[in-house]
Amino acid sequence: MSTQEKQFFPALTGYRAIAAWLIFVFHFMPFRNPNVPDFAKKVVSNFHIGVEMFFVLSGFLITYRYFNDRPLNFKKYMVNRIARIYPMYFLLAAGVFLVWFFQNNYWNLEKTIEAILSFTMTKALFSKYYFAGIPQGWTLTLEEMFYITAPLYFILIRKSKWFLALLPVLIFASGLFLKDATNVPQNTWGFLQYDFFFNIFEFFAGIALAILMLKKKLKFSKNWVTWFGLFIIILFVCVKSYLNFEAEFALVLELIFLSVFGIVPLLWGLIHEKTILQKLLASPIFVLLGKSSYVFYLIHKGFIPVFMNDYITENKLVIFILLNIVSILMFTYLEEPLNHLIRKKFNSKKALKAN
Repeated sequence: MSTQEKQFFPALTGYRAIAAWLIFVFHFMPFRNPNVPDFAKKVVSNFHIGVEMFFVLSGFLITYRYFNDRPLNFKKYMVNRIARIYPMYFLLAAGVFLVWFFQNNYWNLEKTIEAILSFTMTKALFSKYYFAGIPQGWTLTLEEMFYITAPLYFILIRKSKWFLALLPVLIFASGLFLKDATNVPQNTWGFLQYDFFFNIFEFFAGIALAILMLKKKLKFSKNWVTWFGLFIIILFVCVKSYLNFEAEFALVLELIFLSVFGIVPLLWGLIHEKTILQKLLASPIFVLLGKSSYVFYLIHKGFIPVFMNDYITENKLVIFILLNIVSILMFTYLEEPLNHLIRKKFNSKKALKAN
């Protein structure tokens, strides 16, 4: 089966739902009850690994779909990426600013800056505006940077496999330099304080997995890889509950360990191994939840759950269920139609000839 024929992995779509749910639990911290053991609370405090799970998956899928495209149609590539992530983000970000305006009855220069950085998905470049607009939307700045630069990575990696290891190290070193160079009192926005040059290792873990799969260099005879990856992820979360490193190189080593020994094996196993976990995540309901997980991620924290909490229920489990229902509806009637509309309009033969 060619790469083009096998671009959809049902279990990986269901996996997206799990990653988004972990982030929801992390943000809402439902175990604040004093009767809940401290260890459980500490474990939940590390559920932000759902973000890492998304980044590795993103690196894998982009590489698996486009690495062998020579030459890559960059316009079509970017149209597909924009059509996938931007319409719903724009609508929901606009909703955030409209709600703020009607609640406060005024607008100022600061909100204009926040809006510009939010709508251009560049807000995470500046620590001051990191959580502007859709708070969790900071991850989309990193996704945007990865999408734009990924074709260059592919060109270099095709020239030499050593770039697969060298590039993330160079990006990390360059990022540290820029961070230190801009970390001065005059730089009130905190330009390039963290982010992309840290998380680049997660994207490259996904890139490496995709390339190994495309070259058919990963083969295992037993169904143990899924469970090994899951075990490492659980072990990582538990150990992190007691250890908290702040040094930059230690944090990078953590990300590399989690990505390479935990998330990558889990992804490989979900694709190749017929386990009960693969069957569950590939089921129709989980595939639908996975497809709507992007909307769920965008709305799980913000004015929509606040409205639910204030006017419907304070029960977090009910809010969780309602958010999933709303996400499915928005995916079905907004995200997917807009995605297809933009792709059809800008990727049509007529549009391609005009450019």
